[in-house]
Amino acid sequence: MLQVDPITWKRTLYASGLRNTIGFDWQPQTKEMWGVDNGGDAKGDEWPPEELNHIVMGGNYGFPFAYAKREVDQSREDPVGNTKEGWASKTQPSVLEFPAHSAPIAFAFFDSGKNKGDALVCWHGSWNRQNPSGYKVERIKFDSKGNPAGSEDFLTGFLIGNQRFGRPAGLAIGTDVVYISDDANGIIYALKQK
Repeated sequence: MLQVDPITWKRTLYASGLRNTIGFDWQPQTKEMWGVDNGGDAKGDEWPPEELNHIVMGGNYGFPFAYAKREVDQSREDPVGNTKEGWASKTQPSVLEFPAHSAPIAFAFFDSGKNKGDALVCWHGSWNRQNPSGYKVERIKFDSKGNPAGSEDFLTGFLIGNQRFGRPAGLAIGTDVVYISDDANGIIYALKQK
């Protein structure tokens, strides 16, 4: 992840070792950055998990030698001048893990209302596992100190059995409406917040 100065266009490495952190946002109470990371492909149906990471300046999150809570990828060669285990020991561990290949591609916090401080993640859905996973929007609950405290389904019905009916892809959270795009059907859902 790079940080760019909008005046000089100078680029600074902000965080490394992330794999496809497409969705990231700042927690409204703490102003800290959080993001969801896609695990690697072709490593089996159940590993590596998708990750929720607290993204800090200078943090290394392990990819391509480690995932999640410093779990070493034994299929990789050692990095130059180090071992996979040595590399992993200096990385930032994930904070929460989710089923492999669920494909998180959108992540945003509620800035107001009864869910303020909680986040939503769009699970686009797996293409490369025997039993499909994802195909939903999940709410990640954060406590009053800005730490993740669990999760629950927010919008489901895109996957019934092995049949998929849509793929949540993007989201925007307004003051009283949550907009969720579905790129399989080419539509946007508007969910009124109570």
